[in-house]
Amino acid sequence: MYTFLLDLITEKGRGIHAYAAASKAAFARALEEPDHATAFYFLATTAENFVERHERQPLSGEELDRNFTAFQDDIRALDAVAQADKAKQLETLNTVVTARIARNL
Repeated sequence: MYTFLLDLITEKGRGIHAYAAASKAAFARALEEPDHATAFYFLATTAENFVERHERQPLSGEELDRNFTAFQDDIRALDAVAQADKAKQLETLNTVVTARIARNL
């Protein structure tokens, strides 16, 4: 359900512009799939924050790889429960969000 964002980022070269495109796509999908809007919003703002944090800044390949791996982990976790009951989706979303916050502190 969410892996199309990884494909989009990869197709666009995994750079800043790729994350900007992924953010826009995730925001759009949140409107199309309101049952999963919270997860799409989280992924959209995560990508958007990455762009804002690194725009016009030098960025190493290592940093790009680290971010892609973290984003990929988030998406895989959310994708694994996309069809589960709402309680499991919320539990996973809370776990993913708190882990993302801890990584960025």
